[in-house]
Amino acid sequence: MEGEQEFRFRIGAYTPETMPLRRLAEYLAELAQTLGEDHAIHLVEINPGSTVLVHKIDAEAVPKIRARAEAVRLRAAPASAMRAYEKMNRLLRDDNASASLLEDGSEILAFPGKRIEAEQLPSVSERGELDGEIMRVGGMGDPVPLMLVTDNGATLSGCYARRPIAKKLAERLFEPVRLFGEGRWSRTSEGRWVLNWFHIDNFQALEGGGFADALTRLRATPGIEWDENIADEFIALRHGEEDQHGGA
Repeated sequence: MEGEQEFRFRIGAYTPETMPLRRLAEYLAELAQTLGEDHAIHLVEINPGSTVLVHKIDAEAVPKIRARAEAVRLRAAPASAMRAYEKMNRLLRDDNASASLLEDGSEILAFPGKRIEAEQLPSVSERGELDGEIMRVGGMGDPVPLMLVTDNGATLSGCYARRPIAKKLAERLFEPVRLFGEGRWSRTSEGRWVLNWFHIDNFQALEGGGFADALTRLRATPGIEWDENIADEFIALRHGEEDQHGGA
């Protein structure tokens, strides 16, 4: 098609002869999600040597692909694109490789893969609390495994409680609770903190609706004027932060 532009995705792993088909499909899927406009991207050739995937891009999509690549590079692309970009780098790290998206021989987006050094941060163990709904209680042994779904929709399956507490929590199935205990968190190479495990030693039943609904009810209380930053103030108090305005 007239006006088509050629882009090359060079992967420093395997060769066209040794690239597993499933792995190639994974790379192509994440590349399409990273760049968007997948209807306008056409794989036309796989070059020998390091695996080089040659794509033809429809003319009208070329500026969009360039803009999307720049946004990903600046970490300002839509969340779906950034997730795919991070997934691509994980695949590359697993293959001990890196990759580049090239236009006319010039790199417009790097996929560092193996060059990303995992931050050498130890796991952090500390006392904490978790809010959410108990979705499952049960399993062999003691402590008993539980599943918690947090207010933001995250599913935590690394929670445990001794049988007496687990039995009481089972009576709160599908109800909001606050769990207290000792947990261990670790940080991923993308900078996200993830829960490894959480040993529950106490809990508190919560009213349904979560923080947002509770704040809405508080705002509706007559006779009280609420500052527009009240949510931030509540969060600061909730986490025990010091009063930034000083004391009396």
